[in-house]
Amino acid sequence: MKPQIQSSKSTWSITRLGLIGSALILVATIAYTFYQGNGSEPTVLDSTSENTSPASRPAGAAPEPLPDNVMQASINLLDGQKTKLSDYSGKVLVVDLWATWCGPCRQEIPHLVQIARDYKSKGVEVIGLTGEDPEMYTEMVKQFAVDYKINYPIGWADGPLQIGLSRGRGAIPQTYIIGRDGKVLKHFVGFNPIISLPQMKAAIEAAVQEG
Repeated sequence: MKPQIQSSKSTWSITRLGLIGSALILVATIAYTFYQGNGSEPTVLDSTSENTSPASRPAGAAPEPLPDNVMQASINLLDGQKTKLSDYSGKVLVVDLWATWCGPCRQEIPHLVQIARDYKSKGVEVIGLTGEDPEMYTEMVKQFAVDYKINYPIGWADGPLQIGLSRGRGAIPQTYIIGRDGKVLKHFVGFNPIISLPQMKAAIEAAVQEG
């Protein structure tokens, strides 16, 4: 009888270890998935790393503009008007690619509202472009804009415009700081108020100072 008891205990110990191991793997998987999507480690792409193929651009290269098809794309605004990014020529422009369901976007937007308020008199404009379907989400986006007290234009980014802005990076938010000459100074992928916000403001200040 004793050998049977010992064998049962050994089997239970092995089973318990297996269950614990599986649980740890599950927790690690969930944590990794959350980390990937929570925007806590944003990527900052400056003028030397803007391309999806950084090796094609030498270090220290001058800032480049967004592609012409992106700058000239017609954008339907939430208020029924139309605009193009090129219409903001001569302004320091902050372009935010976002969606209502995106957690990091919700974190970022109050700061963009503040930036729009604080820098308006300095020639800075903010525009938010959502990739959601206007036929399905117009009312939701309108309510979102009211709830978040958005004080800058909201437009719809169709497929080609989203692809042109995101440059192959699927994460949102993506935020561009564009100088008065139309050249990209900073491109942020993801958002963290501690990391992203000071760099955004520094890039905006630098663009304002360039005049």
